Amino acid sequence: MRRRLLDNALKLIATRDVDMVTTQAVADSAHVSIGTVYRYFPDRTAIIAELVDEAARDISFELVRGVSKALDRDVDAALLIVVDTLTSAYEKHAPIIQAALTSSSSGVPAYLNFTAMDEIERSLLPLASAIPGRARPDLSPAELEDLVFVTMGVTSSACLRIALQRPAGSDRDSMVALTAKMLAAALTAAPGPQKPEAI
Repeated sequence: MRRRLLDNALKLIATRDVDMVTTQAVADSAHVSIGTVYRYFPDRTAIIAELVDEAARDISFELVRGVSKALDRDVDAALLIVVDTLTSAYEKHAPIIQAALTSSSSGVPAYLNFTAMDEIERSLLPLASAIPGRARPDLSPAELEDLVFVTMGVTSSACLRIALQRPAGSDRDSMVALTAKMLAAALTAAPGPQKPEAI
């Protein structure tokens, strides 16, 4: 029953404004009484929070799988895999992420501030530390830590924008490739100073 209620809530979220997804709407959609909903969830915030947690866990799982595929690749190929994997995971869970990121006019919190993003970014940590460390041996530990911090945020934000805010008519795969190239540029050591040519 709990799964049935969550699945019906997710269907409602995919088709209407999150503020319209009430416990009564979930009960009606699942063809159960409102008492049945309250037996499993104290309110709609709890329903949506559980859906957000499920989405975050699945996104993290997909990302870990993508990162594990990417670790043995060169920087360009690795970043393309990671960006495509994360974008696809965000696309898969777009309705609940949109609901989570939407602030409510009825006083219900924006279900995240995306605290789930913290979990997702933690999943990026293997890539965020392994690939930059391999690609940028010229950096000090503090510089590498700064690069990792910025790269993780840029990766997550860019993938989220591609998945949820891509302009109509734009090419998803081109945007994924562009993002991977931008990240690769950040992870590519600048050439050292050139020696003057002998005369």
